[in-house]
Amino acid sequence: MNVLLEPFSYEYMLNAMWVSAMVGGLCAFLSCYLMLKGWSLIGDALSHSIVPGVAG
Repeated sequence: MNVLLEPFSYEYMLNAMWVSAMVGGLCAFLSCYLMLKGWSLIGDALSHSIVPGVAG
């Protein structure tokens, strides 16, 4: 059990988990909003437009 909890003793891991949770919550909210507005393909277009910037 100690092996599983060891990464959380580092400050950067706590920051990474916090940021991941915030991004996940924001993306969940944004996707629900876009679905309700009927713009479900906007999320797909945004994700595909970001890929060249990440890969380059």
